[in-house]
Amino acid sequence: MTTPCLETERLILRPLKIADAQVVYNNWATDPEVSKFMRWSVHKSIDETITWLTTVESLFDSEKAYEWGLELKESGRLVGSGGMYARNDENVFELGYCVMQKYWGLGIATEAAQGMIKFAVEELGERKFFATHDKENPASGKVLEKLGFVYQRDGEDVTFDGTKTFATREYVYTIPISD
Repeated sequence: MTTPCLETERLILRPLKIADAQVVYNNWATDPEVSKFMRWSVHKSIDETITWLTTVESLFDSEKAYEWGLELKESGRLVGSGGMYARNDENVFELGYCVMQKYWGLGIATEAAQGMIKFAVEELGERKFFATHDKENPASGKVLEKLGFVYQRDGEDVTFDGTKTFATREYVYTIPISD
């Protein structure tokens, strides 16, 4: 299924495009505080952002990966990204999100994740989700708990570039099947 536009109370979740590269690069991809707890490292050049967005665009029609830009309805400002990726090892979608620092603590990540989960349940028939966060980032754990995720175990992850290993907390969220 092509990555659709989704709407929540304050957000438009829309497919990210290569044309968004400068905004992504300026607003969060180069912020060390934002990337501190992510699997990706700070982007050192706009070319890194373009490379990432090229990959994102190539997955638009995938049924295994969905990535959205988080745009504020009120201003049209792109303030973060979020997505879901199929984990073949556990037959679930892994959920993730990233919000520029200026918008931390405003419920943007929670609202975006709720929209992603609603889409996955209603359109894809998904019932189980997985997420992790760096142990040193308890705020992300609070987002997951607000969404209904339940802590399962501690884990370990490695950044995409292999430069850092970090301790994680792993969560699962299962939608009950209604009668």
